Amino acid sequence: MTRSTATIVLHGRDAMVAKRVRVVATRHGFAVGSPSEVDGEPAAAVVELDGPGAVEMVREWRERWPGTVVLAYSAVPDPKLWRTAQRAGCDVVVNRGALAAQLAARLAAGTADRRFPLLDAADAAGRLGLVCRIPETPVGPVAVYQVEGRLCAVSDRCPHAGAELSTGELEGTVLTCPRHGSQFDVRTGERVRGPADAEVPVFTVTREGGQIFLILNSGEQR
Repeated sequence: MTRSTATIVLHGRDAMVAKRVRVVATRHGFAVGSPSEVDGEPAAAVVELDGPGAVEMVREWRERWPGTVVLAYSAVPDPKLWRTAQRAGCDVVVNRGALAAQLAARLAAGTADRRFPLLDAADAAGRLGLVCRIPETPVGPVAVYQVEGRLCAVSDRCPHAGAELSTGELEGTVLTCPRHGSQFDVRTGERVRGPADAEVPVFTVTREGGQIFLILNSGEQR
């Protein structure tokens, strides 16, 4: 894929944001263009989340430009819409006043691992065992457990026959597959007992800004 690394894509009607994006772009040596003006993969793409079809555009951009930093801004603090945009592929979702600073920080930092929102940190507080199951993530279904004071994210698909592991029993840190009895350590993914002959994938999670994120590197995204 051809990379337009000197370009920032901007789609939105907010004149103040457009002006600030151009200031940041000039400071970092980038040009600003519309989605139709970019032939390759831009360094960053910015979309107004309040506009029609914005979430669908984010999904299209993420598929079209997997290495691009995608930022969305909104004048309305709508947690549900913001979470939807993050799960569609946004790396950053902020209010319109914070967009320029976030864009500058991302351009200065360069390429970083993507993050996928799993749940609000408050929803995990005080809970033990299975915290949540997310059926659709870039790495497939994921189950989040809280054991020994830490959050563990594991693939919710048994490597033996594809059973939904989150419906199995957790004893301590050992999770038993409900279909054939394979056992795995949710902290490491290590196989404890067959018939599975492989470990279950585990993923890194982080807490930031009141949310718990799954960290995705290029090798983990499907």
